[in-house]
Amino acid sequence: MTHEPEHAQVRQTWFTELLNTALNDLAHAERVITAFAAQEPDGFIAWGMAEGEATQAHRALRQAPSLQAAAPADHDTSNATADALFELAGKVCQSLVRAAELAADPDDKMACLQAALHAGRLREALR
Repeated sequence: MTHEPEHAQVRQTWFTELLNTALNDLAHAERVITAFAAQEPDGFIAWGMAEGEATQAHRALRQAPSLQAAAPADHDTSNATADALFELAGKVCQSLVRAAELAADPDDKMACLQAALHAGRLREALR
């Protein structure tokens, strides 16, 4: 008895969860960074690189054909800190690499890897 169909379904479910979670996390990071930038007189200078990378990561991941079209969940931004964003970017990067490993579609794999690249750059910009 082969378990290939069940294994493939588990992989697909995990992959979909990773993609949706990463998309929501990137959208959240983008909103928080934009809010931080708007609060400071020179905020767009201080947060510009991070905001750009968050936006690019989000856009890159949106290119994944397997991504569900649902709008990202709206998160509360009042408790966010630069340290929390740094940790979030690292988590997203790792999740996207895992998702790329699970992706069956080459376009999904490419979208995940491009988004992971920008998430890594976002993390560096938040240091």
